[in-house]
Amino acid sequence: MAEGWRRSVLQAARRLGVEPALRRIQRAVAGPQSRRDRRDLEHIRLLMRLSLPVDANCIDLGANVGDVLREIVAISPRGRHIAYEPLPDLAADLAHRFPQVDVRNAAVGQASGEATFFRVKSSHSRSSLSASGLDPDDLEPLVVRVDALDDALEPGYAPALIKIDVEGAERAVLLGARQLLARHRPIIVFEHGAAARDFDATPTGDIHELLIGVGYRVFDIDGAGPLTQSEFEEATRRGKVWTFVAHA
Repeated sequence: MAEGWRRSVLQAARRLGVEPALRRIQRAVAGPQSRRDRRDLEHIRLLMRLSLPVDANCIDLGANVGDVLREIVAISPRGRHIAYEPLPDLAADLAHRFPQVDVRNAAVGQASGEATFFRVKSSHSRSSLSASGLDPDDLEPLVVRVDALDDALEPGYAPALIKIDVEGAERAVLLGARQLLARHRPIIVFEHGAAARDFDATPTGDIHELLIGVGYRVFDIDGAGPLTQSEFEEATRRGKVWTFVAHA
């Protein structure tokens, strides 16, 4: 409920042209996690500005309300961008706001098909393919399409960057994109934290092993690295940084 109210306020502010002022107020009153999220977004924006040409193709997995997608479109306006968002209302809003983007109302995983996706009613950004660790009374299950990127992208589509924010399904996403990563070597910006450790009992080390196995190095969003597997596991365990960058 609270997140839906906040999204309505943001949409109203956007229509009235006062979104920048509202976001300045939000930053002023934000708690530590929100400040960390906003700092991460600033670092992601800088990374993209330094590395992406105007015609770079990008994929946004877990686009949510479009904070990163907005930067992608601004930095690479001539690129062919794809955004995945499993929640139908958020996907429809993204399609309306970003008509130049191929918005897909689906989740991403290891294999294409269908799965149950759990909307977290009090915090849509925590919605996930897993209900592990979540309050059952706060969940709304819905059946969604699931795409594996190796199967879902047209031949010849070469992404320069993939952003992954899938609340614990990172391992499945990477397993379903190994051919794509080996062939095109896109920069990967991904979130990985406590939800990932709970999801499908996936050890954090598996994420590092998968990335190293296809020729990547792993850094945190503040630039520390390349991280060894033990350093990556320790960073995730401490929970002070949950956004990472992998590049070949």
